[in-house]
Amino acid sequence: MELRFVKSESTFSYFGALESYLLKHGRPVAFYSDKHTVFHVAKPNEHMTGMTQFGRALAELNVEILCANSSQAKGRVERANRTL
Repeated sequence: MELRFVKSESTFSYFGALESYLLKHGRPVAFYSDKHTVFHVAKPNEHMTGMTQFGRALAELNVEILCANSSQAKGRVERANRTL
């Protein structure tokens, strides 16, 4: 429901897309994504919470992040990307 063509996938580009989405549609219940490092810390250590800056922002908005955990779920995300 929000698409931007940017030079690279970054936290800042996702913040921009999120801001635009929120202004148009309001707060969603959940955010469904793959396990890109913007959304998911691959190997958190003892000093980390495992939450990214984007994840913290969504938590402040009370929006759940759902990361694709199976190859089938990952396929749904990638199929949408391929279509776009």
